[in-house]
Amino acid sequence: MKKKLTYLIMAIIVFASCNSDDDAVVNPSGEPDAITKNVVLNEIRYQGTDLIEIFNQGDQEADISEYWLCLGPGTYEQIGALTPESGSTTIPAGGYLVLSYDLPDTNGGLGLYRTNSFTDVTAIVDFVQYGSSGSAREDVAVAAGIWTAGEFVPTITNAENSIVFDGDGKGAANWAETSTVTFGQENMLTVPELRRSVVLNEVQYGNKNLVELYNNGNTPIDLSTYWLCLGPSTYVQIGTLTPESGTIELNPGEFLVLPYDMPDNEGGLGLYSTNEFTNAEAIVDFVQWGATGSAREDVAVAAGIWTAGEFVSTVALDSFSIEYDGEGDAASDWSEEVNPSLGASNDVQNPTTRFNVTIKNTINYLNVHTFTTPVGASGPGPLATYGAQYVISFKAVPGTKFSPVTMMGNSNDWFLAPTDTDGIDLFPNGTALNGVDIASQLSLYDLGTEADGDPSTFPSAGTNVGPADANTSVRLVPGRDTGDIYMTAVLNYANGDGNSAGTFTLTITAINTPNPGMATSQNNGFVITPGLIVLHAQSNPLFTLGEVDRGVGLERIAEDGMPGTLYNWFTETGSQGTPLRLSSSLTPFSPAFIYAFNTDRDPWFTQGEATKAANGLEEIAEDGNRMIAYNYLKDFGIPVALSVENGPVGPGGSFTFTIEVPQGQDYKLGFGTMFVKSNDWFISNNNVGLTLFNADGSPFSGNSISSNTYLYDAGTEEDQPVGFGSNQVMNQGSANTGPADANTSIRRVSSLEDVQFGKGTINSAPGVTWSGDPRGGYNLVEINIQPQ
Repeated sequence: MKKKLTYLIMAIIVFASCNSDDDAVVNPSGEPDAITKNVVLNEIRYQGTDLIEIFNQGDQEADISEYWLCLGPGTYEQIGALTPESGSTTIPAGGYLVLSYDLPDTNGGLGLYRTNSFTDVTAIVDFVQYGSSGSAREDVAVAAGIWTAGEFVPTITNAENSIVFDGDGKGAANWAETSTVTFGQENMLTVPELRRSVVLNEVQYGNKNLVELYNNGNTPIDLSTYWLCLGPSTYVQIGTLTPESGTIELNPGEFLVLPYDMPDNEGGLGLYSTNEFTNAEAIVDFVQWGATGSAREDVAVAAGIWTAGEFVSTVALDSFSIEYDGEGDAASDWSEEVNPSLGASNDVQNPTTRFNVTIKNTINYLNVHTFTTPVGASGPGPLATYGAQYVISFKAVPGTKFSPVTMMGNSNDWFLAPTDTDGIDLFPNGTALNGVDIASQLSLYDLGTEADGDPSTFPSAGTNVGPADANTSVRLVPGRDTGDIYMTAVLNYANGDGNSAGTFTLTITAINTPNPGMATSQNNGFVITPGLIVLHAQSNPLFTLGEVDRGVGLERIAEDGMPGTLYNWFTETGSQGTPLRLSSSLTPFSPAFIYAFNTDRDPWFTQGEATKAANGLEEIAEDGNRMIAYNYLKDFGIPVALSVENGPVGPGGSFTFTIEVPQGQDYKLGFGTMFVKSNDWFISNNNVGLTLFNADGSPFSGNSISSNTYLYDAGTEEDQPVGFGSNQVMNQGSANTGPADANTSIRRVSSLEDVQFGKGTINSAPGVTWSGDPRGGYNLVEINIQPQ
């Protein structure tokens, strides 16, 4: 009777625990012993015939007849109540127990427990979750430190397959589907062919570090438990990465693009279904570039998905990718791609935008001087008596135009300036004007700012006091002869020292002063007022016939004989203290070329480094030869173009180009032209290039990118004074003449001594060259980009 009562009590206890399986029951024996910890779930088949294999990986036998299997509330079995398919519930060291146990076909979480306290973290021994996360016992396994929250083994692709444990570690990464079922034996991983339908499709290992995977099968594949591996300690599980595009649950015919750091020159990338990186059955795909012998090459060769010793050539530029052709497993099935198509088919053709590009030589204003104080006078004033003179000296070189301007002081707004609005050539036919009176080349103009013929509003009445002119256009004063009836203006010239320009001296002499016995009027002689001379390279430096005054200071001369405002406009400086309008030098540009690049940095040259061998920079910077550089960049496969114009261009001239550029590839513009009056200076973009596409992908339009153009020293030849070096291209006997530069690095020209026009040293730390740059600079060039 006592024995029967004992059995009844035990049955009640078991019944109670089985019907309240989510009530936490503290395990009185504490943590599992070493034997318990060595018992693991080892292989599971949950479709077709459901089987569970438990493995004793310890060195002592383990009696697990009192253990439990649990899927969740109401779905559990004590192991001793089950009939083994093979093995015994007392599992010898290294032995297996195989049990029949009903499991859900698509997703579930199976726990192995040493008691039926299914919510007790000290009771759970092992756990595996498949198909999806969030099964009933996942939180218990996570709390016990034997599973990672949210992880799961992908659903099997074939009902005959099983999932197997790799024998080391916890979590989904340690499980994989196999098509070789080995219940009761050591596990064997054979990756199902369906899993191999995922391929490495494109790899951009340079400046982007992106890997594209493609599902060329007909079934979706969850890649969260797959791995990318370059070698020991350089691997990552795909589920931990944030895709650049696509989804980790990869549908047939779709692409997944993942970020992954890779070596720039040589490496071997493997795609694995598990983290068994030396297992040929676990590797799914492989590609090797740059050299043979990468860490996982032998695994790929053993798996039959690569040929020993083969590799894909390193890409020419770091923006390029390598692409798979969709057939075969050899290096020949991969090729370099100039315009990566990550996230799209490898045979996609990028649409292009055609750009018209203009590079203009904007050199114009070269220096400005005022004449204000008559010879022998103690202060500024007009030339009001016969023979009175202004004398002024200035430096200039061939190609310079000269425009003096002075007011007719007995007028409202009339002024003398060159008849030819191009200016007066100081070196006609290459010979300096010397002992030449240029007064006959001057004419009298009406500025159109003040009504004419009222002596009461002439300058002596005060500044800017007359009524406005009804005709506001600048025009010649009718019925007036040239300036030689009012003055003489003789230019004399003295040669320079061979390292700097010669000097002109202009002497202005009054010869038709007013008759003091007559009333002041526009017809009583000519009062010569303080004025200004401009040295320039382009037409219309001061005004344009038929147009209104520009409002920059000529009115103050024409109405009041005060040149200071216009002088200040010409000599204004920018934010870095460098001229806004005065150009540093007078030089043509050599024939130019342009190119578009999708690298982060310019592929032609790098500031701070020596010029690259065979890139043509030395040839263009020293001798104006663009073809070597053009062909060097063309060989990369990027867009390159030559200008329509074959010869050099001087101030006001332009090079024009047309270039087709792929969209969606972050292309920038580069260019090169020689600063001809130098040994090895060139004008180009900064190393990140000039904008071709806006942030939204639309084509850029305009000239504002000119602010990113600079004057560079190529570091290949020793520098000589601008325009006067015997080893400069216009003076040397043959190409590539001159001693090497002690500083071989390519650097911006941060200061320039103007020996052509005597402006002294111009300091421009960044070497700015755009004439519209608010920083001020050398004022040489403008780049205009117009999409078609």
